[in-house]
Amino acid sequence: MRCTRGLRRLASLLVLVPAWFAPCPASDAEPLFRFGLVADIQYADKDTAGSRHYRASLASLRVCARRWAGLPLEFAIQLGDVIDGRDTLDHSREDLEAVLGILDELPFPVRHVLGNHCFSLPRSELLPRLGLASAWYSFERAGWRFVVLDALDESVCAWPEGSAHRTRARAWLDAHPRAEHPSAYDWNGGLGTEQLAWLRKELADAARSGAKVVVLSHLPVLAAASTPHHLLWNHAEVLALLEASPAVVAYLAGHDHSGGYALHAGIHFVTLEGMVESPAGEGAYAVVTAYEDRLEIEGIGGATSRSLPILER
Repeated sequence: MRCTRGLRRLASLLVLVPAWFAPCPASDAEPLFRFGLVADIQYADKDTAGSRHYRASLASLRVCARRWAGLPLEFAIQLGDVIDGRDTLDHSREDLEAVLGILDELPFPVRHVLGNHCFSLPRSELLPRLGLASAWYSFERAGWRFVVLDALDESVCAWPEGSAHRTRARAWLDAHPRAEHPSAYDWNGGLGTEQLAWLRKELADAARSGAKVVVLSHLPVLAAASTPHHLLWNHAEVLALLEASPAVVAYLAGHDHSGGYALHAGIHFVTLEGMVESPAGEGAYAVVTAYEDRLEIEGIGGATSRSLPILER
């Protein structure tokens, strides 16, 4: 009798096992797509300065590219400062070709975001070499829209002397003392009125279509995910647009090599650690997996792993 009761109890427990170990729903268990992510490669054929391993960054990128190439990635995103810049245009061109010689061999496309150091080469030369018709653009994958910003749209470092963009940027710097505006450096920049209008339209279109938005920029917009002196000049204006859109899930940036993260208004703000700060071969990069309900960032080397669930907003 005691044995029978024991068997019945065991049977009742076994009935519960499928519930305990039930697999996740297919929409959750199966990734929609994966992509690579890297920021601030900042390669230059010059010696290490402080914690910036300029020459070693190329070796780190080779390790990154080999790992990416062995994974089922659909694309990669380079978040800006692909090179650091050297003493002459020809030397900076050599550095860019060394980096692109690695990235161009990947078996999937690389989407480029422009950073301040990228403009060691003229914009008119840089964009076509990176395969860009415009420095701001968007693309979609499986219900996710990636909105790429040109954070140096209004800047003194990304435009030639005498251009309207540079003239407006110089006037902005003159009118915004750094004591009151910590990001008022000439290696930062902001979004112009045309790009702001475009961003507003992109976010509205995504909300109407039900797309989930990831905004990509070299410069952060939230001090809690970076530091005040790394921010976009008109970060408050851009932040207000993001907060107003129910479609925005995450904002991914570089620029601050230390990296950072903050959750604000239901949006994940991630600053990816800079590859140039890592010793040769270690690097700092990530593989991101998109699901219906979240992004999973697998940080490799000096990059941090994070889970970014879609939150009700």
